[in-house]
Amino acid sequence: MPFVQTMQPQYRDAEADGLIGLKGAMHYFQDIHTWFMHSLHKGNDELPETYGSAWVYTRCLVSLLQRIDYTDSMTLQAWMEPYRQPVLVNIDLLLHQHGAVAAMGRIENCVFSLERQRPQRLSAIAFPDGVAEEVPHCIPEFLRLEKSAEGMMERYTRTVRYSDLDKSNHMTNLRYIDIFQDAYDASFWRQFGARNMEICFLSQCREGEVLSVRSREEENAVHMAAVHADESVAAVCMFSR
Repeated sequence: MPFVQTMQPQYRDAEADGLIGLKGAMHYFQDIHTWFMHSLHKGNDELPETYGSAWVYTRCLVSLLQRIDYTDSMTLQAWMEPYRQPVLVNIDLLLHQHGAVAAMGRIENCVFSLERQRPQRLSAIAFPDGVAEEVPHCIPEFLRLEKSAEGMMERYTRTVRYSDLDKSNHMTNLRYIDIFQDAYDASFWRQFGARNMEICFLSQCREGEVLSVRSREEENAVHMAAVHADESVAAVCMFSR
């Protein structure tokens, strides 16, 4: 059975039109994944101290079917797909409001050794058997995003600050959507009308470093990258209609 939680939409997650869109849905999906792992005593509140490890996201996608308002609660569902790779696992996610699916998503993540700075198998944290399950769904598959900033124009630079950090002392995953959305102004996003977002995390961002935020536009998609000072890519993202 999927892990289920009910919560109220929060106005702090609203976008410029006052409703909740891709960014807020991504926040709620991280919430439900966090609660899911905490329910198993395998969350980032315990892993660093107990195993010297932490969950690290490698990819995430969000698909928005309808914008979220404040007149009804949300029901969030999360479950772990059966894993076929040694270290990468997918968490599938659904958000229901007003009796319908308002957003769907997927998080690809792994257990990461904080000392060795490399992925680990789930057995390294004594992850329980029987958690992964097959659940029928229509969540889209991950795309193969180009892991490059080639052909992109720099839009602005962003310095990683203290408030960006998480428990592993890297920039938290939720900051990336803010960084990418801020590459354009409100009029651009109103006209573009993004309904889907996928982010691929390639390397960690640390306090004090300056990221170059770049983009390339297509008719129905905007490709973006956050680039380190040495020109290596920290993350790539695509917004599409």
